[in-house]
Amino acid sequence: MSSSKLITVYGSTGTQGGSVASSLVQNKDKEFSVRGITRNPDSDKAKALASQGVEVVKADGFVKEQVIEAFRGSWGVFVNTNSDDPAVNQPGGPTETDLGKLIVDAAAEAGVRHFVYSGMESASEITNGDVPNAAFDEKHEIGEYAKSKGVFATVNIVSPGWYMENHLIKEIAPVMGGFPFDADEEGYLTLKVPRWGGNEEIPFISIIEDYGDIVHGVFLAPEKYNGRLVQAISASETTDKFVSDFQKVTGQKARFVAIEDWKSMETYGVGAFDTVKYMFGFCQHSGGLYYGASNDVVTAGELKARAAEARGESGDQTKLISLENFVVKYFAA
Repeated sequence: MSSSKLITVYGSTGTQGGSVASSLVQNKDKEFSVRGITRNPDSDKAKALASQGVEVVKADGFVKEQVIEAFRGSWGVFVNTNSDDPAVNQPGGPTETDLGKLIVDAAAEAGVRHFVYSGMESASEITNGDVPNAAFDEKHEIGEYAKSKGVFATVNIVSPGWYMENHLIKEIAPVMGGFPFDADEEGYLTLKVPRWGGNEEIPFISIIEDYGDIVHGVFLAPEKYNGRLVQAISASETTDKFVSDFQKVTGQKARFVAIEDWKSMETYGVGAFDTVKYMFGFCQHSGGLYYGASNDVVTAGELKARAAEARGESGDQTKLISLENFVVKYFAA
């Protein structure tokens, strides 16, 4: 283990960071050792990481000296900033961009060589300012700032699509028509969201099943993807296909009903739901181009396969999860 490359994960107890740490620590050749940063090392999630062999350290992202120390000795870092963190974007307080730049500066001062960030394309740039989206725009700015530093050997942006796992959270269901938990008055589990735009194919990603492996794959060859935005996609499919797969697998009546005017989507005053609403808006405006370009499942598939093989997997286990297989795994029971 002493000869392995240290990768430190900022946001290690989150869904993305946990997936990345879990994949890296399973590398069968012990190519990497993994350190996880958290504000609370005593949390259940932090303890679960430690039980997998992750070195868990305490640091607050707003305290630069703590982050520098946590990054010290790291060959690479993976960073995910949380747009919904109550510590950011409060009136008069620091923004997500402020936090992200502080973390980038800390990584630079700690001598990190390979910086991987969970970033996004800019909704403002994609739509020429017509449909901005603060969460997307800030993450884009952070990624560009990391590239501009000029001190890292590589900077890679691994950009997650629409989480399949969003549909596992009961609290989110009412915003999307009740699917897949609550039937409507006609007895259907109805997925009610705006249309995506373009060919209607959504870049679905399973964070649990695939995102960590995609990032793992980047760390196996960071120079190959340097400066690029990697589309972290498990499947490029339509909403109709998702609902159809759900109905086929579960036997429950389900349907997709489009909200024809994306601006009318109810968000209940919740910032995270506003982000989703404006995501649909800018995707419609761009012709369905969430990344400002066509969905690319090929690159994600190559990265997934490389990482899964490094974890000792073979056959179908090296493939990205399909919508149908996700439904089978998480809903069939």
